Amino acid sequence: MVLQEWQKKISAEITSISKHNRQTKSKEGHIEQNSRKQEILEKCELEQIDLPTISDPMDTGESTPGPVFYFSTLSRTYQQNMKPAEREKREVDFTQKIAGLISEIERTTPNLKALDQYKDLLEKEEDVTKEFEVAKNEEKKVTDEYNKVKRARYELFMKAFNHIYGKIDKIYKQLKKSNTHHLGGTTYLNLDNEDEPFLHGIKYTAMPPTKYFRDMEQLSEGEKTVAALALLFSIHIPSPFIILDEVDAALDNLNVAKVVGFIRSKSYGGARLTQDPEEGCGLQNIVISLKNNFYDKAEALVDVYRDADRGCSRTLTFDLTKYRESRKDNFLFCCGTTMFRLYVTDLRLLI
Repeated sequence: MVLQEWQKKISAEITSISKHNRQTKSKEGHIEQNSRKQEILEKCELEQIDLPTISDPMDTGESTPGPVFYFSTLSRTYQQNMKPAEREKREVDFTQKIAGLISEIERTTPNLKALDQYKDLLEKEEDVTKEFEVAKNEEKKVTDEYNKVKRARYELFMKAFNHIYGKIDKIYKQLKKSNTHHLGGTTYLNLDNEDEPFLHGIKYTAMPPTKYFRDMEQLSEGEKTVAALALLFSIHIPSPFIILDEVDAALDNLNVAKVVGFIRSKSYGGARLTQDPEEGCGLQNIVISLKNNFYDKAEALVDVYRDADRGCSRTLTFDLTKYRESRKDNFLFCCGTTMFRLYVTDLRLLI
C-alpha cells in the first residue's frame, strides 16, 4: 500500500515537471521571439526604416500594450538574426557616428566667454591702434625732416652745379682762345639724372678748337689738363687764394702761356678794374712749377734748396717787380740745389 502511494506521488510530480518544462520552453520561445523583434526594431531605428503598425493588437493576438509592428513586411535581410561579428562592427560604426555628431554639436555650442574675449580683443585693438598712430606720426615727422634735408641738399647741389655750369665754358674759352682761334673751345657739363643727381654721375666733355666732339678719355694729356683747370677755376673762382702744384707738367709752352695769362688776368696784377666781381679779380696764387714761362710772369720767386751744412731745407725769395720793365722774357731766378720753385702773383703772400 505504501509503495503504491509513493508511485502515485512520483507520477503526479513527473507530470507536474513535464508541464513546467513545457511552460518554460514556451516562455523561452516567447522571450526569444520578443528579443528577435526588439533587435529588428533597433536595427530599423538605427537605419531609419519606418515599420508599419497594426492599429488593433487583437488582430494579431498580442496582449502587449502600445503599438504593434508588422514585421512580416520586412525583407529577410532584416528578419534574420545578426551575427555577433556583424553586430560588433555595426556597434563600432554607430559609436563613431555618435562621437562625430557629439563633436559637431560641441563645436556648434555657443562660447559663453566669447563676449569677454571680444572685449579683451577690443582693448588690445585700441592699444595697438594708439601705438600705430604714434609710430605713424613719428614716421611722418622723420620723413618730413628727411625730405627737408633732401631738398636742401638738392638745392645746394644745384646751386653749385649751376654756378660751375655758368662759368666753365667761359673759362675754357679764355684758356683756349688765341690769335687764330678767337672763340676758343667749348665745354659741356651735363647731369645724367637731373631729378636725382646724387644717384648718377656728371658728364663733362671738352671740345678744343678745330677738333670734333669726342669723349674726355680720347683727348691728349695736355687737353685733359686744360679741361681740368677750367673745371678747377670754375669751382674756386671767385676765390681769394689758390695753390697749384705742377699743373703745367703735361702742357706745352703755348698752353702754359695761356694758363699764365688767365691767372694774371684774375690776380691783383691784372686788369682788375675791368673785371666783373663775379668773374673773379684780386686772385692770389702760389704755383709750384718747373717751367720758365711761369717764372717770367711772376711777381716773386721762392726757391727751396737743401742746406748741406745744416742738413735742412732753406728758402730764398726774390722780388721781380723791381725788374718788370728791364727784365728779359727768359729771366729765371735760381739759387742752390733747387727742388721746386714757387710762382707768386701777389707779394702780400710773402709778408
